[in-house]
Amino acid sequence: EGVDVALAQMPVSFGRVAAALRGEVEHHRPDLIVMLGQSASADCVKLERVALNMMDSAAGDNDGYTPNEEPISKGGEVALLTTLPIKSLRSAIEAVGVRVKISNSAGLYVCNRLYYEALRLCNEHPSMQAIFIHLPLYEGHPSAKSDKPTLPLGDMILAVQTLIKEIYDKKRGV
Repeated sequence: EGVDVALAQMPVSFGRVAAALRGEVEHHRPDLIVMLGQSASADCVKLERVALNMMDSAAGDNDGYTPNEEPISKGGEVALLTTLPIKSLRSAIEAVGVRVKISNSAGLYVCNRLYYEALRLCNEHPSMQAIFIHLPLYEGHPSAKSDKPTLPLGDMILAVQTLIKEIYDKKRGV
């Protein structure tokens, strides 16, 4: 309530994701960027604290690009951290009964590239904040196998809603 939300799907492309994000930020001028990605190995909601200045993928992205330990930004910061109160966000999500943890690595795939670019934009626009959330497969997901962890889709939605509410309640001083 009282929060305008704009949604955008980003390309799973090391080469195209930065421009796509920048275009959305210029168009919407958000206070907060909440990015969601899927991690088939995750067993709960993962709040990512850190984005690394590194790209690496043996499997490649949707364009077939396979970076091999390449920096995102030559001469850029080795790592960027969210400025959001990640521990209190975790506590708020736990309080609504959703499994959640803090992760100190967004990996080296396109999710990490997207997060690094978002945090760089936050450095350019200090009033803007960002967080990346890795979500597990949802129960009933076509890729979900009996050996893969899942989480109910409703729990993931509740976690994201709780995170946004917590951030905006703090901004409003509630």
